[in-house]
Amino acid sequence: MKANCWFNQNRLSSHLRIATAVWTLALVSGVVLITPTTATAEDTHNTVFSVMTRNMDLGSDYGPALAAHDPQSFFHGVTTIYNEIVASNIAERAAGIAREIQETMPTVVSLQEVSLVQRFVWTGTPGPFIDQIDQLAALRTALAQLGLSYSLALEVHELDIAAPSDAGYLLRIRDSEAILVRSDLPANILTVSNPQTGHYIHLLSFITPVGLVIATAGWASIDITAMGSMVRVIDTHLESRSASIAAAQANELLMGPAVTNLPLVVAGDLNSGPGTTTGAYDVIAATMTDTWSATKPNDPGLTLPLHGEDFFPYETSPDRRIDLIFTRGLRPITDSLIGTNDITPSGLYPSDHAGVVARVATQ
Repeated sequence: MKANCWFNQNRLSSHLRIATAVWTLALVSGVVLITPTTATAEDTHNTVFSVMTRNMDLGSDYGPALAAHDPQSFFHGVTTIYNEIVASNIAERAAGIAREIQETMPTVVSLQEVSLVQRFVWTGTPGPFIDQIDQLAALRTALAQLGLSYSLALEVHELDIAAPSDAGYLLRIRDSEAILVRSDLPANILTVSNPQTGHYIHLLSFITPVGLVIATAGWASIDITAMGSMVRVIDTHLESRSASIAAAQANELLMGPAVTNLPLVVAGDLNSGPGTTTGAYDVIAATMTDTWSATKPNDPGLTLPLHGEDFFPYETSPDRRIDLIFTRGLRPITDSLIGTNDITPSGLYPSDHAGVVARVATQ
C-alpha cells in the first residue's frame, strides 16, 4: 500500500464517540542483518550484514474513503476498505513473507505497514470486538511454524484510526513499524540497543467530507552490535502524496537520527526513486550509497506495484523502485529482490511491494 493516512484519534474512546478524526501516516523500514557464514574470502576480516526491508501491505490504499464527496459515501468507503483488507488475506500473505525470510535468513527484518484491524459494535461506548486481524501476530506465527526464531526488537505505532461504516460497525486500524531480530544468535554475534523513534515536522494535510487528514510520518532506529561492529539502522516510510514533503522529510532524517559517527543504514519505503519522483531519493543519495545502484547498476530493480490496491486488480507491472537500502560507512556486496515471483495458494502476492535484501560489509 502506498498511501498511509486516515482519521487519527489519541484514544479509542474518542474514536468511538465521534466520526471525525485525523489520519496518521505509518512508516517503517530499515534493517541490518548479520550473516557472517556467507562471507566471501575478501570479506574474511570484515563483519558482513544482510539487510531486508519489507512493506507488508494492509490490502487497501484507502481510496474508497479518500475519494468520497459526502459523509454517506465516506462511511460506505470505510465498509469497502474493510472488505478489501479481508479479501487480501493477511494471514496467507504473512505466511508468504515468512517463507521469504526463511529463504534469505536475515538477521534483522524491517517491516512497514504492519497493521492491527478491529471491528467494534457501534453503541456509543466502547463495544465488544467483532473480530481482529493482526499482521504482526500473523507473521510471527508463520515464522514459528517454520521453526524460525525472531524476536520483536522495536514496534512503533504511527496510525491509530477509527471511523463508522455503513454496515453497523466501527472500523479501527492501527498501523505500526516493526523490526524483528534473529533470536537464535548468541550475544557475541548480535546485540541490539538504543531504540529511538521520532516524527517529522513536514506533514501532508488535506480536508475530507468528515474532517482533516494529517499524514503523520516518522522514523525508527536501533543500534546493532554485530561481532564487535556497531551499526545504526534507521527505518522510515516517507510521504507518498507529495514529492516536496517527502524530500523535506528525507532532509529531516539526515539532520536528525542520521547524525552519527556510526556506520549507517537507511532502509525502507521512501515513495521516491527511479521511475517516479526523485526528490527524497536525491536528498539521501547525495550523502549515502544506494546499495542496489552500487551492486546492480544495469538492473532497474523495480519494486512497485506488483498489483493494484483498491479492489485488487492483478493486472499491473512494477514501474518504479521506491523500496531502498542506503548505506554510509559500509560496503555493499550484493542486492536481490524478493516477493516478485511468490504467489500464495489463493493466487495473491505477499505484498504489492517487492522486498529488498542487501548484503553489506564493514569497511
